[in-house]
Amino acid sequence: MLLSALRAGLAVAIAAGLIGLHVAEASAQTRRALVIGADDYRNVAKLQKAVGDARAMKAALEKVGFSVDILVNPDRAAFNSGISEFTRKLGPGDIALIHYSGHGVALDGENYLLPVDAPRPDRVDKEGLKLESFALMPLIERVRATGSNVQIAIVDACRDNPYAQSGTRSVGRRGGLVEPSRRPVKGQGGFFILFSAGFGQTAADRLDDNDREPTSVYTRTLLRKIAVEGKPITDLAREVREDVEELAATVNHEQRPAYYDELSGPLFYFAPPRSGGAVALAPVQPQVQPPQSATPRPAQQPAAAVPVLTPQQVASLPAGPSFDCRADTKPVEQAICGDAALSARDRILSQVYYRLADRLPQTERVALRDQQRAWIGQRNGCGNAVPCIAQAYDQRIAQLQAMSGGAQQQIATLTPPPPQRTVSPQVTPSFACTGRLTQVEQAICNDPALAQRDRDLDALYKAARARPGVASGQRGWIRLRNACADTACIAQAYDRRIGELRAALR
Repeated sequence: MLLSALRAGLAVAIAAGLIGLHVAEASAQTRRALVIGADDYRNVAKLQKAVGDARAMKAALEKVGFSVDILVNPDRAAFNSGISEFTRKLGPGDIALIHYSGHGVALDGENYLLPVDAPRPDRVDKEGLKLESFALMPLIERVRATGSNVQIAIVDACRDNPYAQSGTRSVGRRGGLVEPSRRPVKGQGGFFILFSAGFGQTAADRLDDNDREPTSVYTRTLLRKIAVEGKPITDLAREVREDVEELAATVNHEQRPAYYDELSGPLFYFAPPRSGGAVALAPVQPQVQPPQSATPRPAQQPAAAVPVLTPQQVASLPAGPSFDCRADTKPVEQAICGDAALSARDRILSQVYYRLADRLPQTERVALRDQQRAWIGQRNGCGNAVPCIAQAYDQRIAQLQAMSGGAQQQIATLTPPPPQRTVSPQVTPSFACTGRLTQVEQAICNDPALAQRDRDLDALYKAARARPGVASGQRGWIRLRNACADTACIAQAYDRRIGELRAALR
């Protein structure tokens, strides 16, 4: 599981900024949802998970305060009737959500949702199909016309295009939906659309024929995020995008969900912060107080930055970590849930991780994801030991910040560092320390321990580079290494990559 995100500052200090104003309480703003799931198509390919998506989403939304109507396998008449009944219930200021799971196609720059009686591919052209389906943006505008304040659409409708086959008449041959081209009238509220795949991509209904989960790849990932308190919808969308891409990659499927944000005004949360109201963080200088027993690192090995949170800072953060503590959790996660400072670290790390991942091209994202998995395994080895967990978070936050270009403070670690390698001062790296060198290469040339790591890695890479994925992974790793801002980060990058190459040679 990848960690979830928090709108917080970087690790050395919690940055200034607004964590958020949540949308008004349910007593003042009614939350209503229409959930639609279509599996049992009569004339095009059937699906397996869409109805399961709808039922699971209904239960999840009700837990966070939505009143939910559900349509299961609606034909065109039932679809239209359900929309009319839903909009009839909406009033000014309401929060309105539509979740649709089923087939969808893109025609002439618009996305169309298909009822179960959508016509056969060989009996319709695109104009006919438009009349027999429901365009997404006019549907949102129909909801908006009720005076509702916020409109949320979740569209898990990018499965394989049932009309993309020979013999169809001018109906979209490609899979995937398109980015909305219309813009709403500016003002309070607005709309937000979550798509289960990137524009032009198709979404996996299931991982494979042995997939027993009742929900699609996208919806099952989304459901794990909705109940987390204090997670703005923009952070949720970013996290779901990264996690779905990782899950789809396990079956060699490319799926990176998109989202479309036209909200204005206060942040929207599915589960608002427990404290409610406005929560602002003023810029503060962290109070770094290493224990008396802490041992400083040698001068050439500056320690990672450690964010020591004051009680006031911890109290200002939304309660709990970035994951749902009500779910089944491991001992390490139970410890995090029970400790406010660990929960704050978890939210900070998640924010830094997902924002960094969002900026990287695919190869580097995969390399970063592999690093994060390895780190989670190390963290989990702490069990419920709070000091061990805290140190794991502090070191990983510092490493991710260094990759992001964040400033580092040279301070002592919370516990004594591991023994350093004994290396001859004359050791040189695998490359020549002459000519124009990057800042990272200069650091390696000036540090015998880093130089030895570089030589070790070079030997392993030469032995493993013929293995699948090693060469491309190496290019991504080099970019991540070069993003480091200090020797501690560089050393950690080498140690992880050395471990990966050794595993590839087994």
